Amino acid sequence: MMPFPNRDDVAMEQIIRACGHDHDIPGQTRLEATETKTDEAGQTININRTACRRCGMIRVTRWQPPEPGTSGSFIAVATYERPEPGDVPGITERALQVTDEELADFIVARGFPGGIPVDFAPDRRTTAAEEHLDLTLRVRAGQFFLLDRTRSLGDILPVPACAESADLIDAVPGAALFWPPVQDGDLSLAVTICPTPPDPDHTYDRIVELSCRFQTGRAVLHELAGRELPLPPLPAGHGDYRLRFHTKPSGCLLQIWNQPRTKPKVLMGPPTDDPE
Repeated sequence: MMPFPNRDDVAMEQIIRACGHDHDIPGQTRLEATETKTDEAGQTININRTACRRCGMIRVTRWQPPEPGTSGSFIAVATYERPEPGDVPGITERALQVTDEELADFIVARGFPGGIPVDFAPDRRTTAAEEHLDLTLRVRAGQFFLLDRTRSLGDILPVPACAESADLIDAVPGAALFWPPVQDGDLSLAVTICPTPPDPDHTYDRIVELSCRFQTGRAVLHELAGRELPLPPLPAGHGDYRLRFHTKPSGCLLQIWNQPRTKPKVLMGPPTDDPE
């Protein structure tokens, strides 16, 4: 099902439409592969991905390289792919300029004629203050969850193949599964909900982050076979949020802020043993 649109979605379409087909692709003196794949015939295919500097649209060029030791020519085929919303230049600033009328028209055009449901959290991204909660969760089987109020544990447990992963988090739209350093017992969890991106706290041992879309902007922390702990309404209402999870033996920190979707990241990974 198509997610309910918000101002970030409108801003992305406006930026891409304004750029049109005259993309500002950085010049290259020679075509270089940014990745390679193997096709069904076992042939190596070179791929170059380069993003437009104005709208983020990605030019994807594919070609089969000449045999080693030959100087033969090759044919390169280019197509375009839409970027992740968080990779569109200026999307955050443009979203703040989207009017209520533009948003309403966009919502109707995407098949939601009733407008924003009254029980969705309001968009407070220009007025919301940072909020902090200090919680104790009862962890079972080494996991706990963050769910949009419309979702259930069955949406993320067991983890579906389509889920995104950032090592300590698995997520699908409206549901995220966290893997803290406690198997069974109490976990001290600090939660910070921000209208703007916070800095990571490097006093923790491991830090990962990924994006998750919340349909209503109202989320709850959920213990496995335990309590539901409602969080304050998310600051930008319904839409994409970034979840940054910090862990160390003494407790964890979860930072949540509104940010258009982009790829998962591991900011600090598990410690590695020194080589002998």
